[in-house]
Amino acid sequence: MKKILSAFALVAILPMVGCASKPATPTLMMGESVILDGIEDQRGNRFEHQNSMQTLLVVDGMDAKNVARESLKSIDVSCMEAGKLVYLADISSMPSLISNLIAIPKLRHYPYSIWLDREGDVSESLPVRDGKVTVIGVKHQVIESVMFAGDATTLSEHIGTLCPPVTTP
Repeated sequence: MKKILSAFALVAILPMVGCASKPATPTLMMGESVILDGIEDQRGNRFEHQNSMQTLLVVDGMDAKNVARESLKSIDVSCMEAGKLVYLADISSMPSLISNLIAIPKLRHYPYSIWLDREGDVSESLPVRDGKVTVIGVKHQVIESVMFAGDATTLSEHIGTLCPPVTTP
């Protein structure tokens, strides 16, 4: 009976050991620095906008991606090319086979850079909420504000102050 209880206790404890092996990273707060070194966009370009970044959009999940995509249709993407507005997508939970063969080739058709956090290391300390785009105001790499946009209208209003609306001839 002791052996059975010991075996049961061991089996019950093993999953907890695996979970405890990687400590949780605390979420960045106002006044702390946001560093996006080491990431690449969907075309393999290295991130070089650390000093020009003013607003960081963090997308984690399909609902947030849809909100961001809808909102970004309405802006002139030159502000993204200049690095003022940065779109960071956490794709770490996606199987690499799917991301490499399907998702990233599809992302290459977008007219703006989507910076990819493939391992989750960069975005793990950034605040996120299910179904919402995290909008982080940044000045000199330091977080000045954080808001969460759950719909394209709210996100468009916020980023419209940084990026002008798209002009059609």
